[in-house]
Amino acid sequence: MNAVLKDNAHIGVMAPSSFVERDDIEKSKAVLEERGYTVTIHDQTFARLNQSAGDVAHKIEALHALYADSSIDAIWAAGGGNRALYMLEELDYDIIDSNPKPLIGFSDVTALLNAIAAQTGQVGFHAQVFKHLHTFEGLDQTLAALSGKETSMPLSDADIIQDGAAEGLLVGGNLSLFHYLAGTNDCPPLQDSILFLEDTGDEMNRFDRMFIHMQRMGVFDQIGALILGEFDTQDTGRPFGFTLQDIALEALGDRDIPVVMNAPFGHGEKLYPLPVGAHAKLDTAKGSLDFQL
Repeated sequence: MNAVLKDNAHIGVMAPSSFVERDDIEKSKAVLEERGYTVTIHDQTFARLNQSAGDVAHKIEALHALYADSSIDAIWAAGGGNRALYMLEELDYDIIDSNPKPLIGFSDVTALLNAIAAQTGQVGFHAQVFKHLHTFEGLDQTLAALSGKETSMPLSDADIIQDGAAEGLLVGGNLSLFHYLAGTNDCPPLQDSILFLEDTGDEMNRFDRMFIHMQRMGVFDQIGALILGEFDTQDTGRPFGFTLQDIALEALGDRDIPVVMNAPFGHGEKLYPLPVGAHAKLDTAKGSLDFQL
């Protein structure tokens, strides 16, 4: 599956979501090149159409071009934001399947990571987007995980809500995006999977609706474990009252599966890279999530 990012790899960059600033991209490019990587920035990266990085057709063309280019070892999403979901209907999975390489990004890129894993079996990384690399303190850890030198996310500072062990496919990412994939061909197999979720900047009652939507789609009847990362929640107006833990446990019902909260990934300072579509093992007694690349 070519999931591991080799030393001195050739990285291609495009923008599947909102537009990005050229200065951030150029600075991040310089940081990676100082570490020995070759970086090619696709012209589409700097496109703008309202908040979007150009139109859908331009984005798809750029992504296909980077997959088809045999000299490119990995594709790093320039940024997150909005509108990656619009790409799913027109992606040519034959091109992607014939040219396996990891896609890297998070937030809005969750849609692409899970769809590509579902349609091709390729592993991508839920990891920092390209535009932030020049200021990201976790860059060395990220590169170590992408290269296969680190294959375990520590849970020492996380909260274990329900103990246990689980083994299965690692799926998930941003809750706001992932809950739209459930029940579609763009959702990886959920049976016995380890589902990880994070989100930011939204009302607790909206997160509640997302969880109940996934419950009604049968997501929580299938998964073998649930890991929640950082959630930057809001609760304006009349207090909602229910906590994220309340919401998650209610969605799970009486299922006795491992549940972890406050794991080190999300939109804040902590963003441990996780391979979407990889086989993983969670053991709350051991205090880690281990994955195979």
